[in-house]
Amino acid sequence: MKQPDKISWSRAAAAGLLFALVMCTWVWIDRNPGFDQLAIRFSAYFVAFTFGFYFLYNLVAGQKR
Repeated sequence: MKQPDKISWSRAAAAGLLFALVMCTWVWIDRNPGFDQLAIRFSAYFVAFTFGFYFLYNLVAGQKR
C-alpha cells in the first residue's frame, strides 16, 4: 500500500478554514450569537484544527509500514 504524502501548511490551512466556516455556520444557525463570539470561535477553530490536522496527518504519513 502506498504511503500518503505529507501535507503542506497551505492545505492544512485550507482544511482549517473550511472546518471553521462549517462549525461557525452551524453555531450561528443554531444559537445566533453575536459577531464577537463568532470571531473568537472562528479563530480558535481555525488555529486548533489547522495545527492539529497538520501535525496528526504528517505523523501518520511519516510512519513506516
